[in-house]
Amino acid sequence: MAFDNIIHDQYEVVKNKYPKLKPPSPKSLGWNIDGYLDVIDDEGGYWDTYKVTIFVPEDYPVHLPELIETGKKIERHIDWHNIDGVCCLSTKAVMFHEMRGNITLLFWLDKYALPYLANHVYRVQTGHYANLEFEHGVPGIIQGYSNLFGINDKKFIIERLKLLTGFRTIGRNDPCFCGSGIKYKKCYCIFPESHLMGVPYYLLRDDLNKILGFFKIPQFLSKN
Repeated sequence: MAFDNIIHDQYEVVKNKYPKLKPPSPKSLGWNIDGYLDVIDDEGGYWDTYKVTIFVPEDYPVHLPELIETGKKIERHIDWHNIDGVCCLSTKAVMFHEMRGNITLLFWLDKYALPYLANHVYRVQTGHYANLEFEHGVPGIIQGYSNLFGINDKKFIIERLKLLTGFRTIGRNDPCFCGSGIKYKKCYCIFPESHLMGVPYYLLRDDLNKILGFFKIPQFLSKN
């Protein structure tokens, strides 16, 4: 299986840096990588060790892995960004955007899993997180898109998501909404993928639906 080869090939790279992680084992709808992650600071100082399971979905990298903290060092509470053991590393849109062209298990671990655990150690010691945290639920999704679009305006975010998903269109001869100065018909209509910022189309639609539902706007996109 091609996907099986991808997972095992990427694990071979990961284990050199994270030797306490066991080889992937097939599970329903994906693979589990069980083991331990050591939190080490930039100077090589040891902070802590966490027992974890990394769930890699069967359609990875279309969908991203999940970090599950199984040692119960992290409180199962939304204020600790941990829901039933599943760690909220960032918004999915932000992660896809930052990893575009480089979605690998090693990059995901370095960029999101380890910083999340390090941030937990820091909060336990100081009472607060070291880095800016996203809000919970839909407000956090909106905050993520605010960072991506560079504007803190929920109406703008909703309209931009509608344009990116094709839920709303503009005149074919109008300037493209991306700001390129090129006509819409020769910009987005020809190269829609280049406008998505690395965020999968399905995720843009899902997030738009969640935001519309959150504000009780009766305009839901079809899942088809």
